[in-house]
Amino acid sequence: MENYIIGSILKEYRTRLNISQEDLCFDLCAVSTLSRIECGERVPGRKLLEALFSRMGVSRSVSITKTEFQRENLEFKINDMVAHDDFEIFDLLEEYKNCSENMAELERQFYLFFKTMAEDYFNHNCEKALKIYEEALKISVKDYALGKIPNARLLTKTELLILNNISRTQYFFGQKDEAIELMEFLRSYFEKGIMSEEEKAKNYPVILFNLENWYGLRGKDNDIEKAINLCNIAIDTCIQYGKLSLFPYHLFNKGYLLVKTGKYTEGKEYLNDSFCIMKRMDKNDDVIYGKKWLKEQLNLDI
Repeated sequence: MENYIIGSILKEYRTRLNISQEDLCFDLCAVSTLSRIECGERVPGRKLLEALFSRMGVSRSVSITKTEFQRENLEFKINDMVAHDDFEIFDLLEEYKNCSENMAELERQFYLFFKTMAEDYFNHNCEKALKIYEEALKISVKDYALGKIPNARLLTKTELLILNNISRTQYFFGQKDEAIELMEFLRSYFEKGIMSEEEKAKNYPVILFNLENWYGLRGKDNDIEKAINLCNIAIDTCIQYGKLSLFPYHLFNKGYLLVKTGKYTEGKEYLNDSFCIMKRMDKNDDVIYGKKWLKEQLNLDI
């Protein structure tokens, strides 16, 4: 039976990773529910199964009903559009909502998160976005409150995305120290937590990029040193995983920071390298913006 196979696979991953039932199902479901799933006595909904695997760094989903299958396909389309910086996802979200009269709580979490992210992209209402991001996260991390690091030892992909957006929104809302603290928590999770190599390769350089910028601009003691160190980690990570989309931007950040600290020759080398790669990637607008930024901030012509 499929439910028995799925439960067995779930248990095999959990025991192999030495994860307790309590840690895995924290705020997602009762321990007794997880036990019944693992024993094949209960067929979990798609989003619950996806969340349980996701907390173990595994991407796996099984649609049982027609509605689950429809929503899974819509989630794929929405994720793909956002990954390509296309936030015109409102029609898809409405279709997602109307697949059936009711949404499971984790489906509602997905809907709230992506709807809020798209609305904030167009309207830039940080205060409203923070409130709804918190509401979405508390669906599966019930003790979370703004400014508080979550207690959950394991987090799903969606929970990590929400926390990332909370941190970014806090920064642009002026809560810079709080934003950095939360982003540092995410950095630590990606470095030490249970994480698939695919997810780490895709999202870890983004977290480092945010921190580089925020430390570089904040101006407290040792912030520039921290930012340069993060640039080095990010550059090595991009090379290690062959992820080049952010590679020239980490080079740019390091070059900017080196020039800012008086290391002009070395800094200019990094800046020139970053612009050359951006041009090869057809990111000419970013080259123009970067040169303008350098002129305004450092009175530097490249």
